Amino acid sequence: MRDGREVSIVIPYRKGSRYLEDCIRSIDRQGVSCEILLACDRDHDEIPRPVQENPHVVILKAEDAPGGPAGGDRSGQHCPLGPAFCRNAALDSASCDYVYFIDSDDYLLDHALAPLLKQAQEGGAAVVTGNQYSSWFSSYHFDPDQAVRETEISEDGILQGELLRKRFKNRLTAQHFLIRRSLLEENRIRFDAGRLHYSDMEFIVRVLLCAGADSRAVRDSYYVSRNHNDRIHLPSLSQTEDQNCGDVYLDACRAAEECLQGRDRELQKVLDHCLVRFVLSHYPGLLSPSALASLSLRFRCMADWKGLLEGLPFWQKKTLGAIRSGHDRMARLCYKCYVVGKKKKGILGNRIQWYRVLEHVLFRRLPLRRDWIILESFFGRSYSDSPRYLYEYLQRTYGSQYRYIWVLNGHSEELDKSGKHTVCRLESLRYVYYMSRCGYRIFNVRQPSWNKKRPGVVFLETWHGTPLKKLGFDMEDVFSADPEFKTVFYKQAKEWDYLVSANAFSTEVFARAFGYDRERILEYGYPRNDILYREDKESIAAGVKRELGIPEGKRVILYAPTWRDDQVISTGQYGFELALDLGRLREEFGKDTVVLLRTHYYVARQINLEAYQGFVYNGSSYEDVSRLYLASDVLITDYSSVFFDYANLRRPILFFAYDYKSYADELRGLYIDMEDELPGPVLATNEEVVETLQHLEEIAEKYRCRYERFYNRFCSVDDGTASGRIIEKVFRKR
Repeated sequence: MRDGREVSIVIPYRKGSRYLEDCIRSIDRQGVSCEILLACDRDHDEIPRPVQENPHVVILKAEDAPGGPAGGDRSGQHCPLGPAFCRNAALDSASCDYVYFIDSDDYLLDHALAPLLKQAQEGGAAVVTGNQYSSWFSSYHFDPDQAVRETEISEDGILQGELLRKRFKNRLTAQHFLIRRSLLEENRIRFDAGRLHYSDMEFIVRVLLCAGADSRAVRDSYYVSRNHNDRIHLPSLSQTEDQNCGDVYLDACRAAEECLQGRDRELQKVLDHCLVRFVLSHYPGLLSPSALASLSLRFRCMADWKGLLEGLPFWQKKTLGAIRSGHDRMARLCYKCYVVGKKKKGILGNRIQWYRVLEHVLFRRLPLRRDWIILESFFGRSYSDSPRYLYEYLQRTYGSQYRYIWVLNGHSEELDKSGKHTVCRLESLRYVYYMSRCGYRIFNVRQPSWNKKRPGVVFLETWHGTPLKKLGFDMEDVFSADPEFKTVFYKQAKEWDYLVSANAFSTEVFARAFGYDRERILEYGYPRNDILYREDKESIAAGVKRELGIPEGKRVILYAPTWRDDQVISTGQYGFELALDLGRLREEFGKDTVVLLRTHYYVARQINLEAYQGFVYNGSSYEDVSRLYLASDVLITDYSSVFFDYANLRRPILFFAYDYKSYADELRGLYIDMEDELPGPVLATNEEVVETLQHLEEIAEKYRCRYERFYNRFCSVDDGTASGRIIEKVFRKR
């Protein structure tokens, strides 16, 4: 035993330094005396410095351990040894009375280890385990209501019967097991180092057989199995499964059953139950014909077949029954019925599902129209942003040479005046038709995940701003989107032929965060900023004020806060509270100043301004935010990327970042240092906002040099001709 420590914590590690830091940090919070045996696989990521300097961590190079995985191409220099081999290497170095297994991408909730150790030391248990969650989020943002409960242990007791089944609700793993080391040594229990996948099954069956009634389950101990949301660059081991994973799993099952030899019916039921769950989660894509043939025989040998199907949906039962009977075609048909029933909405499903049937059988068979252009801005919410200015340039330059289709959910008077065009609503039948036939797409947001562009279509993605908040693969936790957001995003970005960037900074971020080819990024500036350089911009500003009813001669403060990732009410719905004290501003500046409010479109309808009539003007529904820039004299924002565009005007910018610390450190994070790089002061309170507005000229002079540096870095490409450069590049080439 090293230095009187009680537990040897075994962690196999290959990749994922961010996950590893979270894992080690959660162990340090347990208050248990331990040694952490970090067994590193070949080609592992660089181990983070905090982990290297942790006095409890012992770093082991698994490839230096004696022996190796049995045969095969895994003996190559760069092939992984696998978690089984790494765990064995750590077990051979363990010195404490107890060993505990945790994966490097998982973590423990507070006070998870102490109850296990107490049960082992005071209760005499040889094996102790607890409850387990799975989650997409790091430990900082873990929420049991958003996590999946993988176990159902509701009381302490011997790990047998119903309690055993509740512990292994879905899979057999060694995670979250505290085991007396002498039990492993006396029975020569180790992992099968020849298995890259599913080595836990045989190991834990042998452990439980040897422990017998000396195995316990503890209710108040929680382990979190963390899912990987980046399958592209950092997949978990389970996300690397290939076509023969069914054969591999069945082989692991057979090895576990050979250990059982019919000695423990309860463990056999658990094995059968886990096999059924495995098939349901992998059918039909990752199950080979040989695996299906073996499954048919294996299912017919299960003693409690009806009990295993209890609680499953009708079509899942039919799918498993067909596999058991050896009728693969029938099984696939039943599975399709299950998928359709799961996805449909209402009795007949939703409209887009039926429209997509027409898309496949009719629309995509019609000729592609290379003279049709479909344009979309913010999912059809408005006629705005860069697609608007590209469209207007096309109208002026090419006129009727092209047919223009605008995706618009409402009505736009500005679009009505723009020239000949067609309008369709998002996800309408006309939308599906035009998406199938248009030869050009100009979008400023991602396309629908269900739509795949046809060969020959040219897709111009303008995006919608220079990034301040982290995007795509740069994000750690994803609060507002599907957990598979990064994978879906990556696949969608691969369909873009061109991506517009406003500066070198954005080009670098887009290439990394979107996994996008740098050579196809058009660093030409944003078309939406062309209006900021027009000679008649003063008359445009006056027109905007007349439209909104803003009195002449008033100083206009544009307040443009963004939405918050952590204020999600439900999928696609967001909460928002206005932090700026409008009453205080009216009291101080109401005689010669008005506030022009521009909220994010996610929360635009949630703000009630009746109490501030004549002082606050709501521009949240105004289609073109660039025109609002021209109509304002000062910008107050927080984390919205509007200030990157607004800086083109060289007008004062204030940053009201009342929740800066939590937003920067604990949410998605920011790309730039707000305190050192922004072209204006970062203000934390309403009093600071008032004081700054009272001394605006002094503040402008104080930040003049920083503003110039900011402008040169982020605005130097924009010059009023971005639309022309982009259109000539994309359309002249064809």
